[in-house]
Amino acid sequence: MIKVKKLLRANSLRWQLVKRFLVILLLLLITMEIFQYFTMKNYLYSSKEQILDARFHNIDTDTFKGINSYQGLLQNSSKLINAVIDENVNAAVIDINGNRIDGRTQVKNFYEIEDNKKSIKKLEKPMPIPGLSKDEYKKLLKTKGTLEGYKLFKDKNGDLQIIGFRKIGNLNSPVGLLQLSMSAAQVEDILYNQKNIFIIASLLILIIGAIVGSKVFKYTLKPLYNMKDNVEHVDAAKLDRYLSTDNGQIEIDSLANAFNNMLDRIDTSFKEEQRIREKMRQFVSDASHELRTPLTSIHGFVEVLLRGAAKNEEQLDMALNSILIESERLTKLVNDLLLLNRLDQKMSKEIQSENIKDVIDEVIPQIKILLGERKIKLELDDNAFVYINKNQIKQVIFNLVQNAVRHTDEKLGEIIISAKSSKNYSNKYVVLKIKDNGTGISEENIEKIFDRFFRSEKHRSRKYGGYGLGLSIVKSIIDAHDGKIEVKSEVGVGTTFYIFLPKEVAER
Repeated sequence: MIKVKKLLRANSLRWQLVKRFLVILLLLLITMEIFQYFTMKNYLYSSKEQILDARFHNIDTDTFKGINSYQGLLQNSSKLINAVIDENVNAAVIDINGNRIDGRTQVKNFYEIEDNKKSIKKLEKPMPIPGLSKDEYKKLLKTKGTLEGYKLFKDKNGDLQIIGFRKIGNLNSPVGLLQLSMSAAQVEDILYNQKNIFIIASLLILIIGAIVGSKVFKYTLKPLYNMKDNVEHVDAAKLDRYLSTDNGQIEIDSLANAFNNMLDRIDTSFKEEQRIREKMRQFVSDASHELRTPLTSIHGFVEVLLRGAAKNEEQLDMALNSILIESERLTKLVNDLLLLNRLDQKMSKEIQSENIKDVIDEVIPQIKILLGERKIKLELDDNAFVYINKNQIKQVIFNLVQNAVRHTDEKLGEIIISAKSSKNYSNKYVVLKIKDNGTGISEENIEKIFDRFFRSEKHRSRKYGGYGLGLSIVKSIIDAHDGKIEVKSEVGVGTTFYIFLPKEVAER
C-alpha cells in the first residue's frame, strides 16, 4: 500500500511517466478504434448496398427504360416489385409526384416483449416500408445520373434501414422511382458490440500497460534513484562521494558527470574559503602585531616625557624624533593597507600607452638614492610600449628595487633592470625584469613571498625593515593590469622577478 501511495504521488517522476505513457496509449487505442469503426461500418453498409444493387439487377435495363408514362408505371409496378422483393428486401414504387403507388414487404423483425413481468416472448412483426417526404422524392427524381449509393432512414418503429433508389423510365425525365430497403439493425448490432469489446479491451490494455509501464519505468529510473540516495549522504565532510558515470543512459551519465564537477567546485570553494580564512586570520594577527609595535613605542616615549624627560632638552628631542619616526612608519603601514584594499576592489584606473623606458627613466633618480654603493645596470628597448597606469608601475619598480637593495651587499650588490618584448605568450607582453645578486629566497618561501606581512625568519629584524607588504602590493598591481609576475631565485646567488605587462588593453 505504501509503495502504491509513493507511486501515485502527483510529483513522482515515475508516476508522471506512467501517466504520460497511458495517455499516449489511450490516444493510440482511440485512434485505432475510430479507424477500425469507420472502416467496418463502411464495409458492412457497402455489403448491404451490394445486396440492394444485386436485387436491382434482377430487372433488366430495357424494362426500366420501357416504362415512359404514369399509366405504364401503374401497370408494371407489381411486376417490378415481384422481381426484387425477398425475405430481406422491401420494395416500393414512387410516382413523379412523390407518392407511393405500390409497396410490399416480406421482412419481419423480432421484438422482445415482457408478458406480465413474468416471461419474455419474441414476436415477429413485418418491417415497415420507409417513406421519405414528397419533396425528398422529387429532389431525387431531379438528380442527374442513376442514383448510385444509399440512404439511412429510421422507420416508424425506430429501426434503422438502408435504402437504395433507381429511376424508372428515361434517366433525364423519369416517371417514377423504384425504392428498395432492408434492415440495418444487424450492422448496428455489430458496431455496438465492437464498441463494447473495444472499451473492455482498452481498459484491460490500460491496466496491463500501467502495471508493465510502472515496472519498466522503475527499472529505467533505477540509476536516478541510486543517484538520489548517494546525494542524500553528501555533506561538507563527504564531498568525495562521486556518482557513477557509467549507468548506460547518456542523460543520467551527463547528470552524474555534472554533479561530480559541482562537487569538485564545491570542494575547491571550501578549500579556498578555508585558505582565505586562514590568511585573514594571519593577516589580522600580523596587522595587529605590526600596528602594536609603533604604537607601543609612541606610548613608551609619551610616558617618558610625562615623567619629566620633557624638561631635558636632549631627551625631549630624542623622544620626539622617535615618535615622529614611529608615526611615519605607522602612516606608511596604513597607506599600504589602504592601497591593497583599493587594488582588491579592482577600482577603475586610468591606463594609457606608455613607453616603459620613459617610465623607468622617471623612477631612476629615486632608485639611485636607495642604491648607495651598489651598481645598477639598465637594458631597455627604445620602443617597448605597454598599456599601464604609469604611477602604479613606477611603484612596482621602486618596491622591487627596494626589496633588492635590502637583500644585497652594500658594496658588492648589483641590480639589473631590463625591458624587452616577450617572445612567449604570442608576443602580447613586454617583459620587465629586475635581477639582483643578493641572498636569494629558499624554495619553501618562494611560494609565500606575495602573501601579506610575509617575511622569512632571517629578515624580520629592523635591519631589513618593511612590513612584508611591498611584494603583495606589487602582485596586486600587476593582477589589476591583467599582467603576470614570476620569480626565480637561488639561495646565495640572487633573485629575478619577471613582470609581463600587456601591449594592448585587455577586453573585459
